[in-house]
Amino acid sequence: MQYYLPRLSEPAARWARFLGVLAACAAVLWAGYALRGVLTPIAIALALAYVLNPVIDALERRRVPRVVSISAGLVFILGIAGLLLLLATLQVIRLADRAPAYVASAQVWLDQTFPNLYPQSTTQPAEEAGRAGLNGASPTATWPRGATQRLAELAQSHGLAAARFIAGWLAAAVSQTGYVVATIVLVPVYAFFFMLHFNRIVRTVHDHVPLAYRPTVVRVVTTIDRSISSFFRGRLVVAALVGLLNGVGWYIVGVPYSLALGALAGVLQLIPFMGVLVLPVALVLAYMEAPAGAWLLPVGLAFGVYMAVQGLESFVIAPYIDSRVSGLHPVTTIVALMIGAEAAGLLGLLLAIPVASTIKSLGIEYLLPEIRRLAGVAPPLATPVPYTLSDTRGEGPAEGKETTP
Repeated sequence: MQYYLPRLSEPAARWARFLGVLAACAAVLWAGYALRGVLTPIAIALALAYVLNPVIDALERRRVPRVVSISAGLVFILGIAGLLLLLATLQVIRLADRAPAYVASAQVWLDQTFPNLYPQSTTQPAEEAGRAGLNGASPTATWPRGATQRLAELAQSHGLAAARFIAGWLAAAVSQTGYVVATIVLVPVYAFFFMLHFNRIVRTVHDHVPLAYRPTVVRVVTTIDRSISSFFRGRLVVAALVGLLNGVGWYIVGVPYSLALGALAGVLQLIPFMGVLVLPVALVLAYMEAPAGAWLLPVGLAFGVYMAVQGLESFVIAPYIDSRVSGLHPVTTIVALMIGAEAAGLLGLLLAIPVASTIKSLGIEYLLPEIRRLAGVAPPLATPVPYTLSDTRGEGPAEGKETTP
């Protein structure tokens, strides 16, 4: 094939390779976005296999058959996830049932604190509205007078458009429900086969890398693997522990819907600086459920639980798990997650950190040396890197012992 290609100078060949790689990356990104609905379950399963593979390898070294350890692990994870999902769903349903009462109670507080905020002639008295909501009366008892008639008029004048909107919404809801169910079914199946053949896949990819580029590729992939594994295996564990401790602590002190709040705290913990958003929700719920005039103790206990968990996370959990060595600045993590979610939804959210880590490693390996060369800055001395693919996979190569930071 080389006889049919034009002979290029070294700078031209370098640009041709760069443009070829850029075009290939653009094609992969376009295909991934177009097929994001199909690729999302695969990405979830691959991430699950990536996180659990070291545990499976450790059990296999202790003579536990790989199929048995994978099956037991998936059954355990699915059982725990199903139980937590059921309990959290029940609490969310209860919260939805109590929402009108909370709204009415909030209106009572607003009317008492800011008496001129709403014109009293258009609504029921605040005390009556609050009592009606808290006693289980219809939520429409707190609506402005004439709102029901106005809604009926709007329904008559825009009935066809409303029917089309409702039909479209129902169709979208059914479609999304079917997709979620299919994802829940497919993820364990994909994860099982990924974990079963994970080391073989790594070995196959390694063996098919050209020999001339193998040391460089292994060195770059090692850096990427270290960064990604630190995020997934470290931050996920920290988030799970923070969510569990918050949920249990709030349950002990009597905060309502503590399990759902703990799950929310764990999810928000994955995003730097976002975990604090669950605190106002917990404090408001503790205030709403507290007896009249005796809210200080429940709110203080809810706040104390959150601060205690944050102290444990900062000074005990995170240093022990060593989750702070992902190589990505917290601001970079936030921006990457926002871009991924905006570009490709859940799939983009899953791939944001791996892609950001890959871009950073490739930039350090290829772009930064070129910038230093153009600027006339001498490159730093190479430093040994004791970390290789064999450290985490058990079968990886040992090439690439040095790198340039």
